[in-house]
Amino acid sequence: MSRFKGRVAIVTGAASGIGKEIALRIAAEGGTPVIADLNLDAANATAREISSKGGEAFAVAMDVTEGDQG
Repeated sequence: MSRFKGRVAIVTGAASGIGKEIALRIAAEGGTPVIADLNLDAANATAREISSKGGEAFAVAMDVTEGDQG
């Protein structure tokens, strides 16, 4: 599938759980997820998992409760 081809999606909490599954699905469907999470090491691991399957992803450390992030 390529439903998200050419699109970038910011996925918060994407280092694990539901957020990770959403990021993996976006990548599987041709999109580029930005893995935004408090835990940068885990976010990088998710991005590497996507890359190992031929996708593209970016990991960023982010706390969405802080207004000055980004």
